[in-house]
This record gives sequence, C-alpha cells and structure tokens, in this order.
Amino acid sequence: MAGLELLYASAAPGITCPQDALICFVHWELVTHDYRALGTGDQSGPGDKKSELLPPGWNANKELYVLRYESTDNSRKLLLKAILVDGSMIINALECGSQQVVDLTLNVEDYVNGEHLGDFHRRDPLGPFAVGGEDLDPFGGQRGGMILDPLRSGFPRALIDPSSGLPNRLPPGAVPPGARFDPFGPIGTNPSGPGPDHLPPPGYDDMFM
Repeated sequence: MAGLELLYASAAPGITCPQDALICFVHWELVTHDYRALGTGDQSGPGDKKSELLPPGWNANKELYVLRYESTDNSRKLLLKAILVDGSMIINALECGSQQVVDLTLNVEDYVNGEHLGDFHRRDPLGPFAVGGEDLDPFGGQRGGMILDPLRSGFPRALIDPSSGLPNRLPPGAVPPGARFDPFGPIGTNPSGPGPDHLPPPGYDDMFM
C-alpha cells in the first residue's frame, strides 16, 4: 500500500470521523489507478489543479462528499459522490465522458474503527493523586499533607497537650486521635503562670543603675 501512510499523514489533522477515513482510502485507491483530484463540488472551478492530495474542504459536509478527478493522461474525468446513510457509505462514481455510472455500498464500521482515529503519540494526562487529602481527613493517620506543620515533621517529639492556654482541660473526645490539632496557647506553659525569671529585669544591662 505504497503512499497510503503518507496520504493519511497529510490528511490526518482534518479527519474527525470514520467516514472521513473511508473517503481518504477511496481517494488513495483512485490515485493508485492514475487519477488525480481536481477539486470539490459538481462544477469545475478556476482553481482546479491535479494533485495526489485531497483538495481543501473535501470533508466540509460529513454526510455528502463530492470530489472530481481526472486521469493523468487527461483522457477521463470522474465525479465521485459519497453519501452517508444509517452508518453505510453509498459511493457513486460517474465517468463524465461516457456517462457510465458505478456504485458501491460500504458499511463504515466494517472498515474503520472510530476508536483508532486518535493520536497514538499523545498520552492522556494521568489523574492527580490525593494531594492534601490527609488535611481533610482527621482520621487519615500521620502521613503528610499540604499544610506545613513544624511540630509534625516526622521526627520524634513529645506529646502536645491540646488544652494548653485554656483555663480548663478539654473534655474527652474533643480532639479525635491523630487529628491535626493546634493547641490554643503556647506549648509547655506553667499552669501557675510565668516564672519571675522568665524575662530579664528592666535595665539589667545599664551600668549606671
């Protein structure tokens, strides 16, 4: 099938449905039998030019394809019409000189699998993993989340009293086990209040006092 892969590569960006791919194959069959595409529509136009490629706008109508061809020796012209009816492609070819007509009906699904029209070199993006899911689940365990907590960096540490900074202790069950809970006050405070030596006295570094 020389030339089919090259033809498909050139037409691939415009192929959006199975019938497009089938018309591309029919076009290749005509090219291998020494026909060249002239253009689209029933009537010739000033821009007609023989080409092995499909003409611009060849698949503008997904239910009716009309293409004109001419043999390489200029002795024959063909008018090709393809109509999509209930999943079948009815192909009609008219030889303009002799007015001889041939037709062919093809079941599109027998020749083209629509699932294979995608880009094989482009991979679908992978789904994101559960980023930050542990921050939303209080029973999620001790795994990391998106919230940076220096007290839960994974290193061994002393237990934190969630009642720190409160006049009374929290009732049992107020903080679920393993929950990301920040204490209300400074950690490790003395219940009786700050010590007298907690801060240096005023003016301790003044030699004239």
